[in-house]
Amino acid sequence: MSGEATVDPQTVAARARVAALLERLARIELGVVVVAPPDAIRIGARERARDAAIVAGRHALLDEATAATRDVALRTFARAGFSGTWAATEMAASVATADDRVAAAAAFEEAATAAVVEDLVDTETLEVLNASLDDLDRARGIPVPGSLAAIGAPAGRAAQGPLQVVIIAAAVIVGMAFAIGSVSGLIVTAMAIAVFAGLARRLARSDR
Repeated sequence: MSGEATVDPQTVAARARVAALLERLARIELGVVVVAPPDAIRIGARERARDAAIVAGRHALLDEATAATRDVALRTFARAGFSGTWAATEMAASVATADDRVAAAAAFEEAATAAVVEDLVDTETLEVLNASLDDLDRARGIPVPGSLAAIGAPAGRAAQGPLQVVIIAAAVIVGMAFAIGSVSGLIVTAMAIAVFAGLARRLARSDR
């Protein structure tokens, strides 16, 4: 019909991928687990993807998607700003820095970019764009070390690889550092011991 705007099926599919990504991002917990800021490889992948989006007429969708993921990152960090499981300690606040927040938002934006241009760029570019979010997503099941929720957590929440074990150890050390010299120091230390004791038991069972 004359004058009627045509709907590009590929763009419709790209928009659907972005919607699915936003749902996935809403389930990721930030505050302790963070990623590195973009390096030259990631920046290059993002530039290639943007060029492809412009050529395909998806520039507006790309801007819309990245803006939406930035909002999700801000809301996620806001939710992580206070944890009730740290009651009566100085550690109720997230230990994530401003740089951590920027890096996480960048990971979200890169994943959104990948969703928009999935059918337009090569596999290597997509892998680079999705890598940081995949790291965050794999760490999603880690309970905040030292939190009351971590004690007695089901075996399914156990660390699933060396990276997650290191993350847990680092977070516990940071938490204990905050508590040194305070009344809650003994409480935090006891919690850390409980976390590692439970983790050791689960790892031992998984190796059998």
